[in-house]
Amino acid sequence: MITHLRSDHPDDLRKAENERKGKNGAKNEKNSRYDNDANSNLIMALSTSNVPFRFVKNEYFKKFCLLLNPDHIVMSPDAIRRKLAENSNKYILEISKKVGDLEKCFIACDGWDGRYENVSLYALFVYFVDKDFCKQKLFLGIQKLDGKSTAENIGNLISKLIRLYGIDFCKIMGGITDAASNLKSFLNRNDLYHIHCAAHSISLILEEASAIPKVAQVLAKVNRSAAHLSRSKTDRKKFRDRSAALKTKGRIPLPFSVTRWAGCVMLAVAYLEHYQSISALDAFQQFLLDDNEKKVLNHFIEMTTPFLEAIHNAESDATYCSEIVPQYASLYEFVSGQNQKTRLVKLLTSETLKRYSKYLTNDVALLAVYCDPRFAYLDGVLKTVDWEDIERNAVNYCESSREVRPADATGTEPPAKKSNNQNTFFSRFLESKRQSQPTESVRTEIVNYEAIIMAGRPSPSSCPLLFWKSNGARFPQLSRLARHVLCSPQSSAQVERLFSRCGELVSSSRRNRLSTKTMNDLLLNASLGALKKLSEEVRDKEESESDEDSDDDIGEDVYSMWPRNATNRRSSSAPPSL
Repeated sequence: MITHLRSDHPDDLRKAENERKGKNGAKNEKNSRYDNDANSNLIMALSTSNVPFRFVKNEYFKKFCLLLNPDHIVMSPDAIRRKLAENSNKYILEISKKVGDLEKCFIACDGWDGRYENVSLYALFVYFVDKDFCKQKLFLGIQKLDGKSTAENIGNLISKLIRLYGIDFCKIMGGITDAASNLKSFLNRNDLYHIHCAAHSISLILEEASAIPKVAQVLAKVNRSAAHLSRSKTDRKKFRDRSAALKTKGRIPLPFSVTRWAGCVMLAVAYLEHYQSISALDAFQQFLLDDNEKKVLNHFIEMTTPFLEAIHNAESDATYCSEIVPQYASLYEFVSGQNQKTRLVKLLTSETLKRYSKYLTNDVALLAVYCDPRFAYLDGVLKTVDWEDIERNAVNYCESSREVRPADATGTEPPAKKSNNQNTFFSRFLESKRQSQPTESVRTEIVNYEAIIMAGRPSPSSCPLLFWKSNGARFPQLSRLARHVLCSPQSSAQVERLFSRCGELVSSSRRNRLSTKTMNDLLLNASLGALKKLSEEVRDKEESESDEDSDDDIGEDVYSMWPRNATNRRSSSAPPSL
C-alpha cells in the first residue's frame, strides 16, 4: 500500500504527511506550553507553602498529575532547585532594572537567629521613590552572616547584597531599624541617617508600663489563662462554642509571640472581650479577676489603647516616616491630659516625652515632617523645635545634594574662560553672588511652599507624594528632597513579617534542614511571583481604563485638589526665617 501511494499518489502522500506533522507540532507546542505553566505554578506552590520538595515523589501525586495530562513529566527535587535558582537570577535582573534610576533610598535590615540560634540570617529591604513619585519596596534577599553580628560583618553583608543589584552604596541615605546596637553602629560608621522603628519604640513604652507591679500581677493571671487555653484542646473548643453562643467577636485570648509588638495589650483586650466566656466555664474559674484587678486591667487598657492603635498604624507599609513625629505628638497630648496621680499615667507620660524628644533631634525625621504637606507648619507638632531650623536644614540639604545638569553634548562648545591670575575683590564679589543664587532659589521655593500649604492643606488621609507629583515643576528642589526623605515607612515590620515566614519554613520537622541559599531562593521566587501578579493587575487595569471614555478635564488647578483649611492660616505667608 505504501509503495502504491509513493508511486501513484506522491502529492497526496506528501500533503497527508505535512498535515500530520503540523498537527503533531501544534500538539507538542501546546504540551510544552502546558508543561512550562504547570512547572511554574508548582514552583510557586512550593515557594509559598511548607511542602517539602520530596513531595513530588509521592506516588499518588504522580498519579494525580498523570490523570490530568498523561504526557506531563513531574519535576524532580533537583530540577526544582535548579528552577528556583534560575528564577532567582531572573528576579535579580528585573529588580536591577527597577533600581537603575534610583537616586536615594532607605534600607530596612534586621537579623534572625534561626530555630536553634546556631546561625544568624540577615534580611534586607530597600525603599525609594521613583521619578514618577511612586513609592517602591523591594526585597533584596536573606543571607547568612559570616562570623559574629558585628557592625563590620553586617556592613560587608549589606554591601554584598546591594552590589548584586547594581546599587551604589552612596545612594543609601539611611536605614530604619530597631534599637540593636550593631545596626546603629553600622549606620553611624557610614554617616547614614538612622530612624528608630516607630512600632518598636512605642512597644518599649508598653513594656515599661506592663512591668508596673500591680499591672504585672494582673497580666500574669491573664497570661496563665491564655497558656491553659492553648494547652487544652477540649477547653479551647468549649471556649469557642461559648463565645459563639454569646456572639462575642474577636480573637480568643491565646498567647502571642514574645516578639509581637504590644502583645501584652492585645492579649488583655482579648481577655476582657471574652470575659463572659471565661466566667461561664468551670475550668477557668481560677483565672477570674476580683473588682480591684478588673479596675487595674480596665485602666491599663484605656491608657494604652492609643499606643496600640499607633503600633498597628506603623506596621503598615503604606505609611511614611513623616508620620512618626505627629504620632508621638498626639500620644503625648493624650497621656499628658490624663490624671497624673496614677503611676501608670506618670510612666507613660515620661516615657512618651523621652522618645518624642529623641525623634525631635533626628534631622531626617524632621525633614520628612517638613516635606509632608499634611503636617508642615502645623502648630503643636514639633513642641521644642522651630520650623525655621528645619527650613535651614532643608536649604543645606538641597545645596549639598544639588543636581548638576550636564551640558548638551550636541551644542557648540562654550568660549574659553578668560584667564584670571589675580584674586581681586571684584572676582570674589562675583563668585559670591553666583554661589548665592541657588540658595535664594531654594528659599523662594520655601516661601511659596508655605503659601500653598496655608492656602489649602491636603487632607490627613491623602498621599503626600501626589502633592509633589503635581507641584514638581513649581518646587524642583523641594520635590527632590521629598523623594529622598519620604521613601521610608514608619517601621521595619516588613522584615519582621519575613522572619515569621522563615520561621514557618524551618519550624516544620520536614523542612528544618533548608540551606540559606535554598531559603533565599524560595523567598525570591515568592517575591517574583508577587511582582508578576502586580504587573498583571496593573496591565488589566490599564486595559479596562483604555476602553472607557473619559470627559474629565485633566487640567485641574492644583489649588482645588485638596480641601481648604482656613483655621490654620498664619499672618504672614513667608517663613519666619526669611
